[in-house]
Amino acid sequence: MTAASTPGGDTAVTAVTAASGGPAPGTPSAARTAPTGSPTGSPTGTAPDGRWGGSALYGVWITLLGAVGLIFSAVIMVEKIHMMQDSGFVPSCTVNSVIACGDVMASDQASAFGFPNPIIGLVGFPVVITVGMALLAGARFRPWFWWGFTAGLTLAVVFVHWLAYQAVYEIVALCPWCMIVWAVTLPLFVTTLVHVARERRRAAGEEPVRRNALPALVVLVWYLGFAALIIQQFGSDLFASS
Repeated sequence: MTAASTPGGDTAVTAVTAASGGPAPGTPSAARTAPTGSPTGSPTGTAPDGRWGGSALYGVWITLLGAVGLIFSAVIMVEKIHMMQDSGFVPSCTVNSVIACGDVMASDQASAFGFPNPIIGLVGFPVVITVGMALLAGARFRPWFWWGFTAGLTLAVVFVHWLAYQAVYEIVALCPWCMIVWAVTLPLFVTTLVHVARERRRAAGEEPVRRNALPALVVLVWYLGFAALIIQQFGSDLFASS
């Protein structure tokens, strides 16, 4: 196409540009060229201000686990209140001398910090649910938030292991509702640890580690190991009638 001159001597590059598909004159360079850095339009990746996001799968996963933990924390708390009001109350998860929620709830370990342990779940799991829902809405958080979130889950996992040891070897009784809360805490920790490690590498411009089955394998081995300890400790008493 031939450029036409204007009275002011300028070339009508607008017409040429429109025909060639290029940007119009005066268009800011930032608008002409799309950024080639982090995928800020995707749910994962690092935003220009350094915030990290999360995939929809991760958001759904921690939301569901948080919801399960919250529900059973509430159930334990309600039954704990009934026990405090009525010394003869038998919790719904009491089956026999081994699977005996009443023995666990009445122990000193059930109030490790001077208040019923379920209160920790009633406070902590809503935070997990909120983070998961925020990620599904496209939210991103600064690295310090993710490190704090991971630290909180780390403390939760340590506490869960302490409670499991106390239940199996000191109280010598099991609470199924408590064990469900323990069971959701470990995958929350493992998947979050993997997520934070991937996003840290992405933020540093490194290639994230490819997804694999290792996190699921770690959780499975933990479940099997805990089941083995329970069977070794209680044996056939686990299945005895009350």
